[in-house]
Amino acid sequence: MLSFKLLGIPVGVHATFLFIALLGATSYRGWDIAIWTLAAFVSILAHEMGHALVARGFDASGVKVTLYGLGGVTTFTHTRAMEPWKSFIVSASGSAVGIALGGAVWFAARAGLFDGSGSGVTVFINSLFFTSLVWGVLNWIPIVPLDGGHMVQYFIAIFSPKRAPLISQVITWIAVVIIVPYAWLNGFQFGAIIVVMFAFAGLREYRQRAAAAKPPQMQPPQPKPAPPAGPTPQKPPPEFPI
Repeated sequence: MLSFKLLGIPVGVHATFLFIALLGATSYRGWDIAIWTLAAFVSILAHEMGHALVARGFDASGVKVTLYGLGGVTTFTHTRAMEPWKSFIVSASGSAVGIALGGAVWFAARAGLFDGSGSGVTVFINSLFFTSLVWGVLNWIPIVPLDGGHMVQYFIAIFSPKRAPLISQVITWIAVVIIVPYAWLNGFQFGAIIVVMFAFAGLREYRQRAAAAKPPQMQPPQPKPAPPAGPTPQKPPPEFPI
């Protein structure tokens, strides 16, 4: 795993992150795949740093970013449970940074800042725009464990902490029922499969948390064995007069 620090936050890049190059291979060829992968790396790292910096701003400790597979994860610890509204902001901040980055790239392109650049720069800008802005918006879809699903869960937790996980699961599967058929019928079969995979991952997360929060069942008291009886007293032998 490649490791480095960015703004004082440890970052790890797992070898599986290179799988994102396979996604780029569906649209690009040759060196353009490497350029796509670099743009995705910058975009996803910016997204996770958004989570990490806001969490650190809320006094979280042990903040760490790991990039793997087709995305990344930000982990941290807290001396006490973070308030739901803070968790909501932490969840929203990743895509907010990505959307801001993608929007800045779009405005720069519209202003002609990249006019006359080579094809490699064009591929990088297009890839950065897509992975930052488009993926950032999609990440706000209300499906746990996407950021949007966690945002819904933490927002509900402000008013009803106990019911928030269950309600967010209901909203997740309503979104799945709407999005998956639409994506499938419009030629986005791969995206539909990814949505279903995310939804089942969120369901597993919900079940694990529910099991951890469930109080241990009280075992019925077992009857204690009776203490062993003491030695039977012996009767003295009968006395016979002589």
